[in-house]
Amino acid sequence: MSGPIIRTRIACTKCGYDLEGLEAQAKCPECAQDIMVTLAARLDPATESLARTRALTRIAWGVYLACIGSVLACAIAASPVAGTIAESTALPAWIAPGIRGVQSLAPALAVAGSAIGFLGLVLVLPWERRRAVLRARVIGGAGFACWLVLALQAPSFEAALGALGAVAAVVAALTPLLRELVPYSRVYRSARHATQTTRDLLIAAAVTLGTGVLALHMHRTDPTEHQVALLASVAALGSAMFLLVGLLYRLANAHWALLSVRRPPPRVEDILG
Repeated sequence: MSGPIIRTRIACTKCGYDLEGLEAQAKCPECAQDIMVTLAARLDPATESLARTRALTRIAWGVYLACIGSVLACAIAASPVAGTIAESTALPAWIAPGIRGVQSLAPALAVAGSAIGFLGLVLVLPWERRRAVLRARVIGGAGFACWLVLALQAPSFEAALGALGAVAAVVAALTPLLRELVPYSRVYRSARHATQTTRDLLIAAAVTLGTGVLALHMHRTDPTEHQVALLASVAALGSAMFLLVGLLYRLANAHWALLSVRRPPPRVEDILG
């Protein structure tokens, strides 16, 4: 007896061949890959019973915009770092224009990112009284507002360190909504290697703040202690890069969640009849 038949258009994951009309237990005529491999990649029965409402779509968009804004707004630290590099080292002629470009472009990126994140949490999120939504709108919106105020000031390490408090507020505020979106995306559920916990991000922000403040203090109060200031600066830069990578991971997580909410995987009954 023949097995289930593919009743709708579905492309092979290996070669893109249209598998409609073929048996589910057969092989792709083009590349000989098992059709079951394609079905395993395309279908997600665990999410078929989950409702995808308009409010959920707005949550996914709000979280996505907030994650984009948090990554772009990190440019608040790029201009003072570039300025320090330009002042303390003799740069080759081909690098100097790039450093100047970073100094001029970074403040605008920080302002744009803060504004995008603020609008995403305040205006895009649904107007619900649930605790998770209110927490994201109030705490996250306040964090982005502070971030925006600091980004509008003259670029400095003080403003960049002050923005770490806003980073912590935004990270903590988005966590409950991200947890709500996890069940809707199989990629998000399975990609544990590409996720960052809130605890790790908050620790990175705290370490960056502590070592950054120490570096500034040593540089201004005791210029002779160059080694201590240098070590603190290296530690601050390293933890700041870890924080940025974590925010990029969160942006990828939010992207997967948004795609799964906007374009859910096909249902088994739609594919096999």
